[in-house]
Amino acid sequence: MKSLCILLLYLGCTTNASLTVNTTFKACITTSWEVHIHNKINDPIIVHVKSNDDDLGNRTLPFNGSRDWSFCSKANGRTVFSSNFYWKSKIASFDVFTNPIGKKYCANSVPFKVQKCNWLVKEDGFYISKKVDNPSPHKLHDWS
Repeated sequence: MKSLCILLLYLGCTTNASLTVNTTFKACITTSWEVHIHNKINDPIIVHVKSNDDDLGNRTLPFNGSRDWSFCSKANGRTVFSSNFYWKSKIASFDVFTNPIGKKYCANSVPFKVQKCNWLVKEDGFYISKKVDNPSPHKLHDWS
């Protein structure tokens, strides 16, 4: 029993990222998250996502294409996923998920429900919201 508790604690402290979104409930000791990056530009963009534990690689997103992944947050509250974005001659690099970002812009109040963050990549910058069809998402970053 002690070994099982140690194993469960270890699993809760590490990030469990997957390359595709599992729409069924993901068994996490900590909060289960999904992050979606949606390209709303009429040109393809390149997105590279990584954390300290996982490199999800480069993905070219066509117009209306998306990059999605799911994971369990770390028990210590230090889950971070960062992304590099490339569009024509423009670039941007920033954290697309941290626990504070998730709690402020994406969390809902339903316990044990998967929490979802949706990033909308537009010509004038990067927007985040709980739902992809939110009429007024929060702009957090610009292209450089």
